[in-house]
Amino acid sequence: MEIKWLSYVPMYIALCEEKSIAGAAKKLCCSNAHASRQLRQLEEILSVQLIQRTTRQFNLTYDGLRFYQQVKGLMEGAEQINEQVMESDRVAGHLRIAASASFGAALLNRALIEFRQLYPEVTFEVIFSETPVDLIESGFDVAFFFTNNPPEGYIGHYLRSLHCKPFAHKAYLSNKPSITTPEDLYQLDHIVYRNEELNLDTWDFHHMETKQKVSVALQSVLSFNLVQSMLEATLAGCGVAMLDEFALEKLNGEERSQLVPLLPEWQTDAILPLYILYPKREHLPKRTQAFIEHFKQQSF
Repeated sequence: MEIKWLSYVPMYIALCEEKSIAGAAKKLCCSNAHASRQLRQLEEILSVQLIQRTTRQFNLTYDGLRFYQQVKGLMEGAEQINEQVMESDRVAGHLRIAASASFGAALLNRALIEFRQLYPEVTFEVIFSETPVDLIESGFDVAFFFTNNPPEGYIGHYLRSLHCKPFAHKAYLSNKPSITTPEDLYQLDHIVYRNEELNLDTWDFHHMETKQKVSVALQSVLSFNLVQSMLEATLAGCGVAMLDEFALEKLNGEERSQLVPLLPEWQTDAILPLYILYPKREHLPKRTQAFIEHFKQQSF
């Protein structure tokens, strides 16, 4: 719907505040004739007299005063909106982030600190979850999840995959037979990752020199849906856990020295690609763009 009088509002406000045609014309850098003509056209559009003019007086009518009060508020609101839009060009504001509970802390802590140092006007809310969430419905700007298939409607940037190795505590291994092949793992107790959608109990190993391939299905004595819980159980000597270096980053030197990597000549296939996900939108806020670019430059 066309609002015919809208383009006349700046001139009308200037007329009301300067209380003269000449003053309004000077303020808006136009001629007196142009200012007078705009007032006349505005009154014709509205079919009401807004200003009572004589050679010596310049007074608002009742309708003119009401119209001024309304359009003044309208223009102030428009200016606030314009300021907010202009501010959106700065890297500032609030970011809501969803991340895998198992790897989120190790992944995010260092990078978040670095990003905050670069952009101190950005604030964060981080929610950890093992189940991927609907970013749009839940109001998240960015998410970090391990998935083989990034959901439709989202852009996914690959960061890394998991490369897990079997680890056990020295004390647990002290009375166990030597482990030289993947099949030897059957002799040990296993701590396994499991959630509603994923059960990581079957692993494919390949020998780095001979290229021999072996697949083992591990029977668990303990299963968790949090890698941190798996790590704590491993440190307590409860068995062997397949862990990525991600999980070991928060350990202190003493704890790390107590964990022994098994089968050093064997590797497992990379699993579970880690993606940074964000909604597919034509225009992302500057803070979201900067955050995504920051993580793309990280080495994981």
